[in-house]
Amino acid sequence: MKGKSWDKVLLLVSGLAVIAGSVLLSLKAQAFGDRFNLASAKPNDEMPETQKNRADIAKSLVEKTQAWRNSTKGVSNTEVPLFVSIPLVEKEGAVINMIDPNSAPVRPPVPNSWLMAHNLDFLNAGVLSQDPDSDGFTSLAEFEAKTDPTDSKSHPPYASKLIFASRQQELYVLRFAAKPDPERFQINRLPSAKWPQGKNMYVRVGENSEDKQFRVDGFEEKRARNNLGIEVDASVLKITYLPKNEPHELVRGVDTPIPTYFAEMKFELDPGFQKHVKEGDAFNLVTDPDTKYRVVKVNEASVVITYQTGTEPEQTVEIPKK
Repeated sequence: MKGKSWDKVLLLVSGLAVIAGSVLLSLKAQAFGDRFNLASAKPNDEMPETQKNRADIAKSLVEKTQAWRNSTKGVSNTEVPLFVSIPLVEKEGAVINMIDPNSAPVRPPVPNSWLMAHNLDFLNAGVLSQDPDSDGFTSLAEFEAKTDPTDSKSHPPYASKLIFASRQQELYVLRFAAKPDPERFQINRLPSAKWPQGKNMYVRVGENSEDKQFRVDGFEEKRARNNLGIEVDASVLKITYLPKNEPHELVRGVDTPIPTYFAEMKFELDPGFQKHVKEGDAFNLVTDPDTKYRVVKVNEASVVITYQTGTEPEQTVEIPKK
């Protein structure tokens, strides 16, 4: 019994302690607002002295129009970019200012301003041999042609990429054989590599030959002495060789070879392109279908061609043999 009485006493004391703590917390909470009471403010109508001089300076700065200008400090007659560093390049011990028009070119013969304008890598020693727009032309070629090296639609003429590989010859051999009547002339086409079979043709003035290769334009009766001193018929028949629109003269009884030359043409931008083009004939490039190219003259060491795109003026260029 004594043990059970002791437990009741301990429980009673604990309950009284909890009640006392609750009362204490309640009293403190009621007094919490009193701790933060603010003292009443006292009005102060005094104004500090106005700093007029400083206000006038600030006003003038606001009203003044600000003109931003690039500095020219330290650079002869050259504007320094605002907020941008000046590009400087050291070459052979000399410092070159890339934006100074009076500076020596870093990649001659191209001026620094052209490299900068097209954003080319002027620090690369091979910049002029590069092709930034992949149009088949180097930056140097674009500079020389005054085209844009960064725009594939702007490039030098494709004619500059044509190659004259060789000249080949084809002979057309004629002989003025006779004048069988007052109107007709007998003309023999003699065998050749191109024309292995001979042909006997009768043609009047103004008519084309049966093989469509020449036209008779006129006749002049002549007499001359041969190497034996005998007077013979040396009459001349004037013709036009139609493939080349070229005039020739056929002397009675004399074999007259008329050469036709072909140009073996290649194209740097198309390894598969190879054509044998006869003088006077035209050809096209797959890369440049809107331009008409024509072989005008095939020399032994060069070929003369013309080219025209649309209604643009026709251009003429001579290409040396490679």
